[in-house]
Amino acid sequence: MTNEKELLPSAVASALKLPGVKIDRRKFLAETFSKTQGEELSKIIDYGPQTVFDTAYLTATAKHIVRRDTEKSTVASFLTGLPSNPAVMAGSSAVDIAQYFAFALRMAQEISYIFGKQDLFDNNGDLSENGERDIILYLGVMLGVSAASSAIIYATRELGKTAGKKVASKALTKTLWYPILKKIAAAINITVTKQTVSKTITKVVPVVGGVLSGGLTFITFKPMGNRLIRSFAKALNSDEASVSEARDVILEAV
Repeated sequence: MTNEKELLPSAVASALKLPGVKIDRRKFLAETFSKTQGEELSKIIDYGPQTVFDTAYLTATAKHIVRRDTEKSTVASFLTGLPSNPAVMAGSSAVDIAQYFAFALRMAQEISYIFGKQDLFDNNGDLSENGERDIILYLGVMLGVSAASSAIIYATRELGKTAGKKVASKALTKTLWYPILKKIAAAINITVTKQTVSKTITKVVPVVGGVLSGGLTFITFKPMGNRLIRSFAKALNSDEASVSEARDVILEAV
């Protein structure tokens, strides 16, 4: 999709290159829904968990993943928040920011797969065209960009109807997606700046810095994950009126 590579913030692009960031969709779903066997498990892996479970069950499962990921990211943030030597502050802050987005990207992938989204990566392990768009949208929702949630509803319901029909023209791409993705990318860059400042400050005092850094991560990660969960749940349950409302929000944002 035109322009998305230009819009993907450098912090996010860097985080995507870190080991362990990319989630193996099939493996993740098989492990997450391991109590399901036979045809149902095959259906989950091929077409998504939403074909077997209702929204309430998917929401509960996703919230469990968010709690688990939040705990892991908090521990990692605590450890990277320990340095107090000014000579290593800037470098360790950069590592912490990349790590922050790495955990956010992992969590976004896991939530999206629970709610039935297909693999964001192609057979070569690179982001697909839709994957690049979706990653930005997911992070936008997690960071509280209002139009991003509406964009997910529209992408899930309305564009899903035209998938494979090549109805989404270049004109649609330029007039609809580019302005929204640009707005979200700007919000992500603002987050990078805020995180860099806060992470550097928290490294000034040993141990206390680690507690503050881990605390900031804990406070932010859970709400971020829950925002994305609510967005996907709303998309699954949306009707024509909801899709129309989402389209209006997108057009207003544009």
